[in-house]
Amino acid sequence: MRRVVIVIPELLGDPEAESPLRQKLPGFELMAEHGELFKIAQMPPVETPEALYLGMAPGDGQLRQGPLTVSALGADPPDRSTHFHLSLMSYQDGSVSQPSLEITDEDLRAVLENANRLNTKLLTIVPGEGPDHGLVWEALGDIGDTPNMLADGKELKSVLPEGDGEVALRRFIDDSINLLTDLELNERRIDEGLPPFNLLWPWGNGVRRSLPNLFLQRGERATVESSSLRMQGLVRLTGYVHESRSSFGRGLGTKLEAIASRALSREVSIILVETPAQLRAKELEEELHWFVRELDARLIKPLIDESAEGPAKITVLAPSSATGLGMVLRTPATGANSIPFDERALEEKVLRTNDLWRSVESGLS
Repeated sequence: MRRVVIVIPELLGDPEAESPLRQKLPGFELMAEHGELFKIAQMPPVETPEALYLGMAPGDGQLRQGPLTVSALGADPPDRSTHFHLSLMSYQDGSVSQPSLEITDEDLRAVLENANRLNTKLLTIVPGEGPDHGLVWEALGDIGDTPNMLADGKELKSVLPEGDGEVALRRFIDDSINLLTDLELNERRIDEGLPPFNLLWPWGNGVRRSLPNLFLQRGERATVESSSLRMQGLVRLTGYVHESRSSFGRGLGTKLEAIASRALSREVSIILVETPAQLRAKELEEELHWFVRELDARLIKPLIDESAEGPAKITVLAPSSATGLGMVLRTPATGANSIPFDERALEEKVLRTNDLWRSVESGLS
């Protein structure tokens, strides 16, 4: 039996606001009419919600940003080491900022080639993509660091790492500024009034812990699709496979038709679509409505149509910071349901409530 679990965080919005799910959406409507609806309990306050999206209990799979990034980039450092996410940022006039423009591949190569000179006996850069890289400190300790988003716009001296290893980490940061500021690409950017790419910022430190091997536990190797570096890092440590993020696309450019086609060729798939949550965070309502129509036409409806003869199980999960909503369709379809898949369903007392991670686990079984 083909099983597809689609997780779409924050697809639901304020019940009083105009909902993108109350448009004409043939795929969602067909799935709701012939499937089973249920509520999803409020998301627990975990550091790694991606583990829940894989069907792991809240206490499992919890890792800091650093270990997730280093794993996603394919590195396997020594056991007794601390891993950081390393963000390529900007330093000017004593302050830290995040350049709004993406770095070109050519400029990134120049940055990374020179950044290798910052490697020491204990500190090693793990090259990544765009502004996202890794750093490994081959030691352990209690370190306080500031995430890139919180450091943005702050004075450098107010957000420097503190605790064990702070001398080496602060020297690494200072040396990155001295080394990268003098690169031709940054002299050019400064002349053009653009922020330079001249700061390598380590944050999200943590150690890699042993995680449950989901492949061995469940007896099947699921393929996971997402645009998330964090998800890719977690999947790599659980025995599952993560499809290339470039083949997934991102944002409004998510390659929904290709994702549907690949899911139809496999036995077990988990698909994480974070675009609605990202659009809601930016209050882009028009774009959100458009994307949900595309999601329906290019992912949900094709999966239903091609699985009509079955046997197949399609599960759509819309978790939320409040109560979420889910539905499962088994084909050939036999059910009959009159409750719509939108915010109105949250008022229906007849719907049972499931935990998100259990809903994923059930969708895979």
